[in-house]
Amino acid sequence: MMINKLLIPILAILLSGCASLASMPPRVSEVAYKAMLKVEEPENGKIVLAVYQFGDLTGQQKPNDNFGEMSKAVTQGASNLLIKALKDVGAGQWFRVVERESLQSLLQERKLIRTTRQMTQGDKAKPLGPMLYAGAYLTGGIVGYDSNTLTGGIGHRFLGIGAKIQYRQDTVTVMLRLINVVSGEVELAVMVEKTILSIGAGGDKFKYLDLDTQLLEIEVGIAMNEPVTYAVRKAIEGSVVELIKAGEKKGLWKYKPEPEPEPEIVEEVDEVLEELIEHDNEVRETVKENQSKTYAQHHEEKLAEEEIPEEVFTQKLLDELECGVNPHKLECLEKSNETSNTSSDTPHTDR
Repeated sequence: MMINKLLIPILAILLSGCASLASMPPRVSEVAYKAMLKVEEPENGKIVLAVYQFGDLTGQQKPNDNFGEMSKAVTQGASNLLIKALKDVGAGQWFRVVERESLQSLLQERKLIRTTRQMTQGDKAKPLGPMLYAGAYLTGGIVGYDSNTLTGGIGHRFLGIGAKIQYRQDTVTVMLRLINVVSGEVELAVMVEKTILSIGAGGDKFKYLDLDTQLLEIEVGIAMNEPVTYAVRKAIEGSVVELIKAGEKKGLWKYKPEPEPEPEIVEEVDEVLEELIEHDNEVRETVKENQSKTYAQHHEEKLAEEEIPEEVFTQKLLDELECGVNPHKLECLEKSNETSNTSSDTPHTDR
């Protein structure tokens, strides 16, 4: 009866956990191999590539210690993973992938379009444009899946309480080849390996509750297996990155050069600022000197330069002051007219 009471809450927790997992929304997969996003852009734009015959070449079944599995060890859609990796590498700036896996369906659809246009438009039907062709294509596949390449574990038990942990390591190998369509030469060949780690941990407790009457045994465990498809996808993405690096070293393509840094104009700006500051200081000093001089001092300097007698200068100063106060006076108007006539009659000489 006591064991039944303990099992009821455990089952309730498990059932509630399953319900919450079933209600989780689907997750959109991102790039598994983060180095794909750091690949530099090509210099001459996107490269047109086709993908042929990229699939499972291992022929192995899914490993199982208890009975023989009929399922394959790795995914049978590796070509789709390769196309996705080619479209994602370098933020989508590297390759234009042409459809070849369902080429027969593509040709059939183009034929249907031509037939429909001829039936509806007759001789005025517009022809379809040419299909995009590739100068090189990719092939290869998953060439190896080795299970139990590394196994081990550890455990202990003391006073009826024990714990253990086990791990297993598998290895998946991907081969990728780039072939020149014109010459048929294998330009590049890349091989990438990815390990798959599985871990299992558990604990148990064994105890007598009463002398030879009741026995309590509790066991808890958890196992974590890295998804094989995720490992294959990561290996394919890594092979695409290594293919780009190998092609750049061989000279098949080049990375886009980094933009030249703008010339440093800090020194020129500093020189211009220094000149402006010096000119501003000179202007300020001149203004201060002019402000400190009186009207009479300016005329004294002018008198000294033109060597005018002091009596004439004094009378001229008084006249200018009187005309400044009353500019409409008849004498002031006559002087201004004489000045203007004199300036207009003065002949101009070329210097």
